[in-house]
Amino acid sequence: MMILASDFDDTIFLNDDISKTRENVKYIKKYVSNGNIFCIITGRNYTDIKPILTDYDIAYDYLICEDGAKIFNGDDVCLDTVFLDKEEIENIVSTLEKENCDYYLDDGYNETDDYNNCVKVVVNVTDELFKNKIVDLIKKSLDIHVYASRTHVNIIHKTVNKENALRRLFNLEKLDYAKLHVIGDNDNDYEMIKAFNGAVIAKHHEKLNQLKKNEYESLSDYIKELIKN
Repeated sequence: MMILASDFDDTIFLNDDISKTRENVKYIKKYVSNGNIFCIITGRNYTDIKPILTDYDIAYDYLICEDGAKIFNGDDVCLDTVFLDKEEIENIVSTLEKENCDYYLDDGYNETDDYNNCVKVVVNVTDELFKNKIVDLIKKSLDIHVYASRTHVNIIHKTVNKENALRRLFNLEKLDYAKLHVIGDNDNDYEMIKAFNGAVIAKHHEKLNQLKKNEYESLSDYIKELIKN
């Protein structure tokens, strides 16, 4: 029995390549049918990703959302959540409003106004210069985890990343680290790929070059190798 934790966007799901997505899904099902455990780990929230998982009939035993702030089992029961502190959110909001940012608070499912039930602050921004400016401002003023994705700046609790989420899951479910494999393509996958037995999608963020991990054209190619071995 093996355990595979995979990033979602541009690893499992390719928005501009449905055929490759379906090929990935096909091999995920083969992997799971062989008695292995499959975990999806994504920056998306639950409400955003669930319809896609349903539409493509993507099998999973665990679903980790919001870069690790929320952990679900295969029945979509939430096992664990890491919230931002109310004071942290107030400081984040103050910084963002001074810069006239378009932002929202996320409770793991939807936008929220509740400072006591927020796991992520999301800034809508596509301009690279402004994106970098916001990341730098947050890093300088707050002890918190902040990173830029393609169309957002994501702000989460300082302990939240994909590596730490997998550690929380494995402790909760008493899983064996020796059986774990991970794969991803973006900079928010860096920690988990570095920490565990990791691989990288060939088309990936330049930060992952530092890891010198084996590269695969697709998730399906990686699963084929895992099953074969």
